[in-house]
Formats: sequence, C-alpha cells, structure tokens
Amino acid sequence: MRAYPALVPICCIAAAGFLTSCQDASQSPAVRPDVPVEQDPPGSMLGSLDLVYVCGNKFLATNATSSAVQVTYRVAGTSETGGLTLREGPGEDPGYSETELQTESPGAVELYRDDQMVARRRNEGTPCGASSISASVAAVGTEATTGKWSAPFAWPIVAVHLHLLPNGRLLSFGKDGIPYVWNPSTKEFTPSPSPSWLFCSGHAFLPDGRLLVNGGHLSDDHGIPDANLYNATTGTWTSAPRMAKGRWYPTTTTLANGQAVTLAGRDQSGLVVTIPEVWTGTGWRALTGASRSLPYYPRTFLAPNGKVFYAGEKQSTYYLSTSGTGSWSTVGSRRYGTRDYGSAVMYEPGKVLYAGGGRTTNTAEIIDLNQPSPTWQWTGSMAYPRRHLNATILPTGQVLVTGGTNGTAFADESRPVYPAELWNPATGQWTTLASNSVVRSYHATAVLLRDGRVLLTGSGDGAGTTDQRNAEIFSPPYLFKGTRPSISSSASSATYGQSFFLGTSQASTIGAVSLVRLGSVTHAFDSNQRFNRLSFVKTAGGLTVTTPANANLAPPGHYLLFIVNTNGVPSTGKSFRLK
Repeated sequence: MRAYPALVPICCIAAAGFLTSCQDASQSPAVRPDVPVEQDPPGSMLGSLDLVYVCGNKFLATNATSSAVQVTYRVAGTSETGGLTLREGPGEDPGYSETELQTESPGAVELYRDDQMVARRRNEGTPCGASSISASVAAVGTEATTGKWSAPFAWPIVAVHLHLLPNGRLLSFGKDGIPYVWNPSTKEFTPSPSPSWLFCSGHAFLPDGRLLVNGGHLSDDHGIPDANLYNATTGTWTSAPRMAKGRWYPTTTTLANGQAVTLAGRDQSGLVVTIPEVWTGTGWRALTGASRSLPYYPRTFLAPNGKVFYAGEKQSTYYLSTSGTGSWSTVGSRRYGTRDYGSAVMYEPGKVLYAGGGRTTNTAEIIDLNQPSPTWQWTGSMAYPRRHLNATILPTGQVLVTGGTNGTAFADESRPVYPAELWNPATGQWTTLASNSVVRSYHATAVLLRDGRVLLTGSGDGAGTTDQRNAEIFSPPYLFKGTRPSISSSASSATYGQSFFLGTSQASTIGAVSLVRLGSVTHAFDSNQRFNRLSFVKTAGGLTVTTPANANLAPPGHYLLFIVNTNGVPSTGKSFRLK
C-alpha cells in the first residue's frame, strides 16, 4: 500500500496549480456554486474532491477521480495554507482515496483546485480520545486469560455477508455471487444459488426464522430493488416483491411488530436513496415523511421506545418513527466524529456501544436510551486503533472485538490488528486477548456460534484488498475456566413476559441466563445481534426463567438461549424463539 504523501506548506510560494500567496478571508478564490459548506458529508455522498472532518484538527481529503490531483487548503480566518497531492480513486468500492490533513489552527478548512474552492468543512473541535477510563489492559498467561484461535481453514468464497441460521448452520455470500451454507458439525459446504446478486445487500431475520435479504449488486455504487427470502429449514430461496428503489449498502432492522425497515443505499442510477421502506410481510411501505440522506450501512437498532435508533456513522444521532409516513427526531451527538467502518452493538436493551472506525481511532463510547435525556459518554479505549473491526456479543454480555486495521488509509492491509479485545460493560475496560493469524480488514465478518465460539472470516472482494477465502474460530477465555453447565430441557419458544422451566443439573451454580439474537453481519456491523439478560428463579432440577416484557426489548424471532455459571462459563446455546 502506498503511504500518505507528506503535507507541503506553500504559504507565499508560487507553484503550478497552487495558491501564489497567503490570503485572508477577503481574498478567497471563487467558490464552486454547488460546493458543500460547513457540514460534514455522509461517507457515501462525497463529491469528486471533498473533505471529511475526523477529530481534533484532523481532516481527510478525498479524491474520487481517476487521476492524482494537486490541491491546496487554507484554514479560514488564518494565514495557514498548504498543499496536498491526492492519490487517484481506486475505481472500485469505496470509489475514493483518502489523504490525511492535520492543521495547526482550529478553524474551518477550505480545499481548492486551480484557485476554485471545491469543499469547505468546519472544525467541530471533537476530541480524538481518550476516555476518562484508562485504556486496555494487556492479558498474558494461559488460554483461560487469553483464549485460543484455531488454525485457518478453507472457505469457498470471501464471506462478505455472514448469517447464523436457526438450525445452527451458517449462510454466507460475497461478490462471487453464489451463497454457501456451512455445517459446523460435518464441516461441509453446500452451494445455495440465489435469485439475485446479493453482494452489498441489507438483511435481517424475520420472526419465523426466514432471512430477508433486500437490495444487492448491479455494479459498484448501483443497487437492485430485489428482495429475497431464505428458508433454513428447506434450504431454499424465494423472491419477494421488489422495493420502490434499488439499494446498494442498505441496513435492514427488524421491528417490534415483526416487520422490517430498510434505510440508505444507492439505487440503479447511483443516486442516494433517502426514503426508508418497511417490509410488511407481503410488500413494501414507503416512509415518505422521513426523507434523509445517510451514509452506507447505517448502524441502527430497535430502541425500547419502539423507534429505530440511528447511532452513526455520522456524528449526529436520531430516532426514526416508522408510524404513518415516518418521521425523524434528534437524540444527540456522539463524542467522536464520523465513525465510518466502526462497529456498534446493543449490549443490553437500549444500551449501545460504538467502537473504533474513523481514520482511525481506538476510542469507544456508549449511550443509554433508557434515560430521560440520553447522552453519549466515553467508555474505555481499546489498546489498538481499529477500522473494519467486528464487535460480537458473547453469552456473558461482554463484547469481543476482532480484526481490523489501524492504518488511516481506507483498507491498509500493511497495518493489520491481530489481537482480539474484550470489553466489559461493568467496568468499561478492555482486555487484550490472543491474536489470530490472517489479515482481516475490509469485508471481514464475525459471528457467535451456538457453542459459544466466534467465527471470523472474510476480508477482500474490494478496495484492492487480498481475497481471504478462509476462516478462523476463536475460543474465548471462558471455555478454559472449567466444566460447562448444560441445558437438559427447555421450551423451544415463548411469548413475552412468559415464564418457562429450564432443566439443568447445575442450577445451584447458575449466575445468569441470556438470550443472544442470531447474527447477520456485513461491513463491520451485525444488524441483527442484540443481548438480553433474563430474570430467573432457581427451582428443583432447574430454573424458572421469564422472557422480556415486550418486543421493543427483544424483537420477535430466533435467539440463542444460554445459561452462565458463577465462574462466567456458558453452556452451549439452545435455539429459542420469541413470538
């Protein structure tokens, strides 16, 4: 990978295509009529030459043209100027190169080409770190403190999209076009051709266990309007009614009523899709009152109030109401700026962790939507800056982070992050764990398996990255801390607020019962996973367990049911359906 070019101060130096003298605000060159001013652009809607604010005095200059471009910048209201050479765009997803710019002065930055302003972004004064809680604690010692990775094994495609099915098997698909199902028990792969090209689609599990996959690939930045349903029981695909618009890089979120809303993406013409659409079970309903331009793959969650919470990638966060024609309301701004290709999880109902991303940060922040006035707060920082990381909720309620790169280029494979890290919501601190052996950057995916291990795969299929047709499995430290409890019997489904008997001979040692929703992950975000801690009472021969009170806390569908003993060791997960 090529390194970023050095910044070249050019104040008062003549050069072809550069400013020929220092200028103050009254001497600024002409502004292009359509130049974006002040507000940071969504990551998917950059101009040909553009600026993105990062944090502190850091910006990113982007180039989506096919040639290297010499530009100049100035900090408004100051005499600070300089020059940059922007590498040509890659000609494929993501479509633009990135060059870091750090100014000495804290003012708005203006970018010029041939004496014409092409972009202007304000400096928002956002801290680049670090949180009030100290950074990660490095773990050393045995597998009971660091966990253990398997050796890599072959995977038939680059698993850009990865889904844990209700039957415990895994469905994956990538740019190759043919989905495959993997059976963890037999280690066999079975092709499952789909009706549409599903690369860069949105997806979420429906209440009956079918996987809804909407949108997909026409070409880079151009999406299809197709919708498809995968039935794990029969192993078959069926076509569903099409959306009003094509979508490439949308996010789909299951709602409390069992419907699903899809946001963002680009259509067949490469235009940003601003109108959300709701899958009703038989077709699509447009939320015409909720038009909003959002970056690719918004990080969205069903909130306890029944609305959909948009956590990023942009710094401003919102609620989307899907009632009627839809509407948006502001929640507040995150502490860090744009966290593109960072990973976000709802680690308890209404509580969201957002870690990494940007260009590139080790910081993380949390918000509690159960509070009257929710505000983002710093939590502990990771040991490693990461972009294209995957965050996976474990049966214990802790969050495992794997893979990514700590470079500031889009997908810098020369600076991979191999150690896994574990976030403890009780303390806000991270612990560094064992290292995997394969570079997992752009298009890597990770998902929790039924046996409590985590599958990490993918990376490649775009941005000039190496195609990784292989996978690794991580055994977290809890699998080396003694005998696992076991579930001898349990209901396979229950309604909300219902109590049921769970049989286990280790009832006296059980400290927690949890539900983890099945994973459905792509592009550093699992749009389907979430965690619920269930209340229970110890009884003869087992536990009496009570499900969540309502569907806003846990949308209907399939979960993994775990019991966890007082040593933090989980059982194998049992398929469980909330309905």
